[in-house]
Amino acid sequence: MFKTGLFVLFLIYSLPIFSQQPLAPDSLHLSPLPQPKNLLAFPFVVRSLETDWGFGGIAARFFKMEKHDTSIRTSDVNLLALYTLKKQLIVVLNSTIFFPHENRIARFQASYSYFPDKFWGLGNHTHFEAEEPFTEKQYFINPQFLQRVHRKLYVGLTYEFQHSGAVDYIQGGLFDKQQITGRYGGNTSGIGPIVSWDTRNSAYSPDHGVFAEMQYVWFHRSLGSDFNFQVFSLDFRKFFHLSEKSVLALQGIAGLTSGNTPFRKLEELGGADMMRGYYAGRFTDKCLTAYQAEYRRLLFWRVGMVAFAATGEVSKDPKHFELDGFHYTYGGGLRFMLSKEEKLNLRVDYGMAKHSTAFNVQLREAF
Repeated sequence: MFKTGLFVLFLIYSLPIFSQQPLAPDSLHLSPLPQPKNLLAFPFVVRSLETDWGFGGIAARFFKMEKHDTSIRTSDVNLLALYTLKKQLIVVLNSTIFFPHENRIARFQASYSYFPDKFWGLGNHTHFEAEEPFTEKQYFINPQFLQRVHRKLYVGLTYEFQHSGAVDYIQGGLFDKQQITGRYGGNTSGIGPIVSWDTRNSAYSPDHGVFAEMQYVWFHRSLGSDFNFQVFSLDFRKFFHLSEKSVLALQGIAGLTSGNTPFRKLEELGGADMMRGYYAGRFTDKCLTAYQAEYRRLLFWRVGMVAFAATGEVSKDPKHFELDGFHYTYGGGLRFMLSKEEKLNLRVDYGMAKHSTAFNVQLREAF
């Protein structure tokens, strides 16, 4: 089915709601210094073939753990909720906190979703016409903590817990034919190390620096998981400052799962961040590799544009990646800077892929 996307009708008069509070004057200034604008909230309306009409809202709070420390990046807590006429519901809470001097970083994500979805089976060469609908309810929580050990090198710990209800799918279809692990639901609970190198100058829209991170998560029954498996992932990003108004951003990711991996923890190609233009999970299997490049340019005032291209593939194990098995997407988009102080963008992307195209509307850049 042709993938149409989201058409977002923002209520302009309620776009960013900011608050300002004065700081106490210091000994060298007679007038108080204004605190950066730190609260953003707005409602939105979406419509697509998948969701029909949907209504939601987002609120984000920005702050610094040390108000006068300009060397640390801005922390945030944000909450998003979406409800559609098809009785789909998504609620997501995200937070990244940079402690004084950025010696410690805390991340947190929690979500609830009840959302009809699509499945094409496992593998890198599944047929577009094999699409099957399914529905699943999920709860997810993922706290992470990182400690600086040298310059911009951090080590830390991640914990993941996810409860998935039984999948509501077509009996005798792909889920049964391929004996998909996790189709009857269950819990996954895992813990593991993080190693991260981060020299980006902004948490939301960097124009120079490097981000490289490796995670390994071990899921086992001794931790309360119904499945025994492992997930290893790599994420590398590089940002080039081309001019005062333009940036080149590059990203490469890799993922590998082994063991009795349930359906919802497999690697998925597609979505709003990587391989834009493909439906999230269009290609699914135990291993993934993907790469993308994006040119970003500020046009005028708060308005910018981007052009991007990406390629990637999945396989059942690393030995089965194929040079001629890569899928491709490309496209462009517009940006509106909601906060100049934090360089926080609202992005609207149009991606094109084989058999599908997609509009994606998101807060923050894709990477």
